[in-house]
Amino acid sequence: MTANTLSPQQAITIIEKVAGTKPGYRRAHARGLGIRGTFQASQEAKALSKAEHFQGDPIPCLVRFSNAAANPCAPDRTSPDIGRVLGMAIRFDLPSGAAATWAGINIPSFPARTPEEFLALTSAQAPGSKGKPNMLRIIWHVLKHIHILASVKFIKALKPSGSFALEAYYGIHTYYLVDAAGKRNAFRYRWIPRTDSDVPGAEEIKGRPEQYLLNEIRSRLAKGPVTWDLVAQFPSPGDELNDPSIAWPEDRPKSVLGRLVLDRVHEDQKAIEGVVFDPTNVVPGLELSEDPVLKFRSLAYGVSFERRDKEKRTEAAPADMGQ
Repeated sequence: MTANTLSPQQAITIIEKVAGTKPGYRRAHARGLGIRGTFQASQEAKALSKAEHFQGDPIPCLVRFSNAAANPCAPDRTSPDIGRVLGMAIRFDLPSGAAATWAGINIPSFPARTPEEFLALTSAQAPGSKGKPNMLRIIWHVLKHIHILASVKFIKALKPSGSFALEAYYGIHTYYLVDAAGKRNAFRYRWIPRTDSDVPGAEEIKGRPEQYLLNEIRSRLAKGPVTWDLVAQFPSPGDELNDPSIAWPEDRPKSVLGRLVLDRVHEDQKAIEGVVFDPTNVVPGLELSEDPVLKFRSLAYGVSFERRDKEKRTEAAPADMGQ
């Protein structure tokens, strides 16, 4: 199946068959919680981009934290010692009435450079007759796509998270900052947590129930705000701009673009489930790269929304879903 023949409908159908989708839920990051807060850009951001939310005024934001699994009943860790990929999606509600959306994960690269590779990896993880994936099939896929090995290692190295508030989240794709004169600067973004209190130990996390992260962030916000810095990383000549499976080296230049402060749980969690956090939804002052995964995500998100919007949703884990 080539890039020209794979449709977003086919992609979502494969995910549904393999990943344990439930009716009425997102086809990935099914279980999540909406939070309200404010973003305020730095002077560096204003100099680099004419985007509305980078001009320095406080911008209301909606953030959705999520467990990346397609099944809303999936645990928040894959084993007592291995964590799970987590998501942080954000909508900036702009002064003009427009909105801009991004979606990041807590690993710095993606285990595929094309949509086809991602769907092949998803298929390789299909449960067998005993309900578990065939590890030989997964290893064979990685060997055939050795460029994703670093991303797979990032995933396997994840420790069970103590809190959404303690994680860094990476945009994984390249974007461009565009200033008032039209100058473009390629960058990748990451959200770096500034929370250094209430950090649980590994043994404490092991003692928590399988699904604990949504209730933990509720409790944490009840005690006070949580904060991240938005950090841009800039490439050096020769760095790959359109391959999300390759993280740029950490010695690349960085700049703080602003600060996000989250202070309360959103009052209408059902409304949050109608929001599509399309990572291609940018406004003037930001531009997309030619990354094929980035562009395909927009199409797939649209199909996911269309399908779940027509389905009757049964709450799979009401005690921890925020409904």
